[in-house]
Amino acid sequence: MSNLKSLNFKHALLIEDEPHLQATLAAALEHLNISYEAVGTLQTARKRFLDDPQFFDLIFLDRMLPDGEGLSLCREFRKHGSDAVVIVLSALGTVEDRIKGLSEGADDYLPKPFSLDELTAKLGAYSRRRILPQEGPEKLWDRREGELKILSPKGWVQLTKLEFRLASYLIKNAGKVVSREELLKNVWGFQLLPKTRTSDLFVSRLRKHFEIDPNEPKHFQSIRGVGYRFDS
Repeated sequence: MSNLKSLNFKHALLIEDEPHLQATLAAALEHLNISYEAVGTLQTARKRFLDDPQFFDLIFLDRMLPDGEGLSLCREFRKHGSDAVVIVLSALGTVEDRIKGLSEGADDYLPKPFSLDELTAKLGAYSRRRILPQEGPEKLWDRREGELKILSPKGWVQLTKLEFRLASYLIKNAGKVVSREELLKNVWGFQLLPKTRTSDLFVSRLRKHFEIDPNEPKHFQSIRGVGYRFDS
């Protein structure tokens, strides 16, 4: 197998129900230093993908899965905004089959059996074309909306719904001073702004969750007389 030292892929989802091929592909991904998760059904693949649609940047997709047609997943990936490179691996290898796979949103289609050298070369080609996003604070502080969790310097923190919305809003606007009025409108949904210290209380709660020393916050900063600013 070709030796590619550096690929612009971090997390792969391997959707394949044949144990031998799943193990072979897993070994290839380990060789290429790409982390992966392997599943064997539409149901488990769909659940893992929907947990965080932007997590995987590389997806291997078998068409003939025990509980249905794999290409239906490809449509869902694109529907949820995934820009992952999707490579279909299938025993269905006619020209019509390959056209169908590409028309459903796949980036490539390899009929089985295929060469691992060819697969690795394709990954190298796709890797060279990928432009990785800048690692801003919103990337460093991962959010899992389905679980209302945020990965902070203290590890994964479970939040209430309002805590999560407030933290996400401040992180998204990192480096920008956000007024209390803006938070009351966009996080709490107030149209008429009451005189309240609600935002102060919630920011204080976030500091207890995330700051090493809540009394000397480094991330959730108060800007006197204005509002708050998130610093990474």
